[in-house]
Amino acid sequence: MKAILRYMLLTLLPALLAAGCSGSREFRLDAASDDIGTQNVTLIYYADGSYRVESVPAIDGQFSLTSSLSAPTYVEVYTSGGSLLGEFIVEGGDHIEARFSAMNPENISVKGNKDAELLAEFLKENRQLVEGDDADGLNRAVEAFVRENPKRFVSTVLLTRYFTVEGYEEKAMELVSLIPEKYRQGGFTEGFEQMLDVSLASDTLSLSDVRAFSTGDTAVVFTPAGARLNLVMLTDNDTRAADSIKTMLAALRAGAPREETLRIVDFGCDRDTLQWKATLRSLTDDYPAGVTRLWLNGGMATDGISQAAPTTIPYFMLTDSTGRLLHRSPSVSATRAAFGRLRKTLPGT
Repeated sequence: MKAILRYMLLTLLPALLAAGCSGSREFRLDAASDDIGTQNVTLIYYADGSYRVESVPAIDGQFSLTSSLSAPTYVEVYTSGGSLLGEFIVEGGDHIEARFSAMNPENISVKGNKDAELLAEFLKENRQLVEGDDADGLNRAVEAFVRENPKRFVSTVLLTRYFTVEGYEEKAMELVSLIPEKYRQGGFTEGFEQMLDVSLASDTLSLSDVRAFSTGDTAVVFTPAGARLNLVMLTDNDTRAADSIKTMLAALRAGAPREETLRIVDFGCDRDTLQWKATLRSLTDDYPAGVTRLWLNGGMATDGISQAAPTTIPYFMLTDSTGRLLHRSPSVSATRAAFGRLRKTLPGT
């Protein structure tokens, strides 16, 4: 379970707030990890109308945070290298005691909040599904949990965080309806159901010619006609080098090595070309080859991209040579699974 997910949070968990709460209450996290040593760790969570990014020092793997909340929320913890170290649920008044592991995530333990404990148990029991490419299997696990625990905030978190919508729209709508309003407040309902609406309309969406810039600052035009299948990625400096994306690119290139069969284009949505180029220079030698890198001046709103209605960053789209969208999702595992299905229909793979 690697880190690509800050922007999934921004889109899918815009307001994980329970109804009827008023006034902030303090919470405390005391956490440890055996394999991060001394470094800064970053915690990202939504609270009281805005996203908070807290950086705290981990000394010999031990770190703490004290803050306040007026409602339950979902927190992600990242290492200084940008990898997801752990995740938990917390509300005001809680004292969370957690043990995370960057190398052995199955060893996580969380105490101090029942929803947090259930989340940790789900992640441990379904570790292979969470880290693998079986979107259908992970969806079934989330569905089973939601059906068994509809009146728990953790069901909201699992549904928005780990359920792949593309191809499972009707099931997603059914599961949303099972969770009482108290546990799926405003922002969740609006954001998740908006994504469902877009996914259901994907048959009418397409990707057209896109004007972008190369690393040499030359204006170029990307057209889907250059390959039988195109993987179009939208990334930025926070997501481009994620281990999960690197693994996916290596697998896809191995499955379709020829450029005329599969073309991979990474459109940078960084705020400017200086930031974009700096991130490209920082990519390690083990980053998969065969990726065309271009920068979008207008980000997701760029003509040709906006018609495909991407919802977040990172975002992945598979198109045929006409630009027709065959798959669109923020999920790495769902994209790999979709490619696995599509490659069987392509000659020369």
